[in-house]
Amino acid sequence: MARFVDLVVVEGPDQGMKYTIEEGAYRVVGRAGDPTDSTVHLTKEGDRLLDADQQALVDQLVTSRSARGARTRFRTRGADILIDDESVSRSHAVVFADREGVSVADLMSTNGTKVNGTPVGDVDLQSGDVLHVGQTKFKVEDTRT
Repeated sequence: MARFVDLVVVEGPDQGMKYTIEEGAYRVVGRAGDPTDSTVHLTKEGDRLLDADQQALVDQLVTSRSARGARTRFRTRGADILIDDESVSRSHAVVFADREGVSVADLMSTNGTKVNGTPVGDVDLQSGDVLHVGQTKFKVEDTRT
């Protein structure tokens, strides 16, 4: 049975948007840039390059999750979740979905990442949790097909 996790924007500029993460994938959450800003190289359809420290953190997180007993090996990085929220860092957090569930890790963001109002570094999520990234809130909906 495959696991899919939906992140539904319940508050913020992109309210009503839904982003799906399938088992074995992870997605970076970041700020959608102004198309005239030359430091943002990619669009909402593309993956943004992480800086060296962020990439090292993601590599460490992927390795640790893949090494946890029966946890799924991460096959792919899905398309970035880019939101129109100026309080979100360009590469703010990363969300993982695997056989065991879903988790989020902050990518050294300026304003931090919260779950149900509590600041987090790296934490497992449950269906119904609210992920706070800047002024945007996502409701976690964990499903299986």
